[in-house]
Amino acid sequence: MSKKQQKRFSLAVILVVVSILFNGAWFEPSSDRTFTGIQGIAWAKRAPYSKSRTKAREIAFTILFFNDIHGNLLPFTITKDDGTTAQVGGVATMAAMVKEIRAENSRKGIKTFLFIAGDVLQGTPLSTVFKGEPDILIFNLMGVSAMTVGNHEFDFGLENFLHLKSKAAFPFLSSNIVWKDDQRLMNEPAVSFPLGEGISLTVIGATTNELLTTTAPANVAKIDVLDSVKTVCAELAKARPKGPVILLSHSKFQTDAEIARSCPGLTAIIGGHDHLLFEPVRIAAGVPVLQAFEKGRYIGRIDCAVNLATKRARIVKHAYLPVTPAFKPDPEAAAIVASYQSRLSATFKEVIGEARVFMDAERGRIRYEETNLGNYIADVMRANTNADIALINAGSIRSSINKGPVTIEDIFKAMPFPNELVTTQLTGSEIQQVLSRSVQGSREDEDGGFLQVSGLSFVIRGKKPDEITIAGRPLDPAKIYTVAITDFLASGGDGYSIFKGKSITNTRLPLRELLVDSIRRQSAVEAAVEGRIVRKD
Repeated sequence: MSKKQQKRFSLAVILVVVSILFNGAWFEPSSDRTFTGIQGIAWAKRAPYSKSRTKAREIAFTILFFNDIHGNLLPFTITKDDGTTAQVGGVATMAAMVKEIRAENSRKGIKTFLFIAGDVLQGTPLSTVFKGEPDILIFNLMGVSAMTVGNHEFDFGLENFLHLKSKAAFPFLSSNIVWKDDQRLMNEPAVSFPLGEGISLTVIGATTNELLTTTAPANVAKIDVLDSVKTVCAELAKARPKGPVILLSHSKFQTDAEIARSCPGLTAIIGGHDHLLFEPVRIAAGVPVLQAFEKGRYIGRIDCAVNLATKRARIVKHAYLPVTPAFKPDPEAAAIVASYQSRLSATFKEVIGEARVFMDAERGRIRYEETNLGNYIADVMRANTNADIALINAGSIRSSINKGPVTIEDIFKAMPFPNELVTTQLTGSEIQQVLSRSVQGSREDEDGGFLQVSGLSFVIRGKKPDEITIAGRPLDPAKIYTVAITDFLASGGDGYSIFKGKSITNTRLPLRELLVDSIRRQSAVEAAVEGRIVRKD
């Protein structure tokens, strides 16, 4: 090689080295990359990379999330389709999983964020008695980055909500909840987290417009809910120049899809409120929508890479990580749960009777069809009020009761809301209107306003109630009937405006305590589906 050729070769080597030094490293996982330590349900397949993409400089980050935990701080037992049982959930186990992932990422220089997509309250004795206090302590310990406000965050009143927010070490997000008097935002609409190189990850919060109808009116009298499509679009326009934007939403998928169509530019939507596992991931207007079921049974994981030149992010992989006893609980989180659990009265563990059959309140059924637990509760309501009929919204019945011993804790899980019984008078024509509201939803809607009934039967044709009978006789449109309902329905809850303004008799009978007394008296209980509600769609 001549001296001239040697000089050219040396110059070429120097240029290559300089190019590498100035471009830096980029996040490009190999096709067989998996996360060590924790394996999820399924990894999304990696999209093929173009030559230009592999050369792009990127920053990696990880998002962990869960939704609709509803006070389920302790592990609980589920019955699988094959009849076997398994223990799932538990925040101490979740905390251990998050800690492991965060530590693994830290060693690689990757930032980890943890988000909650709403509804941390209501559903267990721990939640009912302590009103979310232990939940917030544990979420602080877990290093939650932000939480969007769910509709059940107000179940213990506005003051309790504000108290929990003041104790949280992370922001409560909602771009569409405002104070009614002056329309000021009640919460932070969005929050940004620096990723490096002048780029930030922005998370926008959005809350379901069902907040005002699914919550006791007194608890939300001072607030209002704006159109989340408009508020998210406005926040997205401000955030997009900073880097990738995630929507942290507590709304049904239909609303999330509308936002995706109307507000182009979202990297992903992390949802809640549907209580579903979105696997495979749903796509709305090209935007991935993820949701991790309910009650802390899964932690969702998204691994992303943001292009430094375009500031756009892509999802590299995703998974839903089952929360099971395979992981040793985090001792600090376990100690917090144990301290509150020990403070619960031993009364909750008292066995009050036996269920001879499985008492069904599974969400996909009780919100669309007659179930035996729905029948039992409605019968207790009618028996204690001497009403002609009794109606209860399925959304107030939150958990099944397994066959076997029944404890007071089981009743609190099934009926977490402190509803009292009231009676009112309706004409037969008005009852038909009420039933018309009840049957408007599809099975996929999981409408909490679907009514379980006692003292009447009817057929559903399309979305209309037909062949309505009371005490075995056809409904008389002009006759006045006595109807037992909860104080929640009497206030117009779940969209039953027909009850608002009606004269009511408040029995002051707490429904939960009536169920306890009923099971105690009977010792052994069972109920069946009797054809009170028949679908002929």
